[in-house]
Amino acid sequence: MPIVVSYPHSAGTAAPHPLSREALWGVAAQVRRQLRAPDEPLALDMGRLVGRSAETLVNGRPVRVAWELAQPVHDDAGLSVLGVCETDPEMPGTALVSVNGPMVAGRPELALSTAAHELGHVLFDVPSALGEAGRRFRAVTALPEALLDRHAVLSERRANEFMGALLVPPVPLHLQMLAHARDEGLRTVHAAHHGRQGSRVLARGNPREAVEGVVAALAGDFGVSEGFIRVRLERYRLVQGGLVS
Repeated sequence: MPIVVSYPHSAGTAAPHPLSREALWGVAAQVRRQLRAPDEPLALDMGRLVGRSAETLVNGRPVRVAWELAQPVHDDAGLSVLGVCETDPEMPGTALVSVNGPMVAGRPELALSTAAHELGHVLFDVPSALGEAGRRFRAVTALPEALLDRHAVLSERRANEFMGALLVPPVPLHLQMLAHARDEGLRTVHAAHHGRQGSRVLARGNPREAVEGVVAALAGDFGVSEGFIRVRLERYRLVQGGLVS
């Protein structure tokens, strides 16, 4: 059964319309519901993400995804990179996605975030590339830091925002953060945010060590890095005044 997603797009080219971050979070929520049952652990399963996304239906357009997870991956200059998403005119209707197995060995959180980022390229960039005969598409994810950047390139920024909300969505993160904050006796306040409406956020002035403990616990809950959690907490405005890295 394919992963099915829809979002505003051009009927002629299949290219996405300009999408707000909230719209990207909505697409991520569509995918997450198809990858995880409500009573399952918060961390997405890498095998399920790869297996289920082998067939996708994007705005009614079928896209097959051929995953390669074991081999080294290089950019056009021969340098090692985390991952690549590309198309080949000789394989119509197919996205070719590679995650650098040796580079992510022993780092399941990095493998998962790389795969989720490349899936973002599949869903938002590949359909328009497949719609043009003979066109090749290639997106390279170079270093782990690139997965946390608010990249200047639209396609990379979009893939990162999708990835972030797919792996760590706003409401589950907010609720889990509050649970850990209660356990640590941290102060919370009412403030505007993008999490569970009506709930509070972490207040300024909590002991840094305790806040870092909450960040570490959340990273374990969602199967991502602590840096990943810091970015999402700030993106969803769940900590008053932001976090000090």
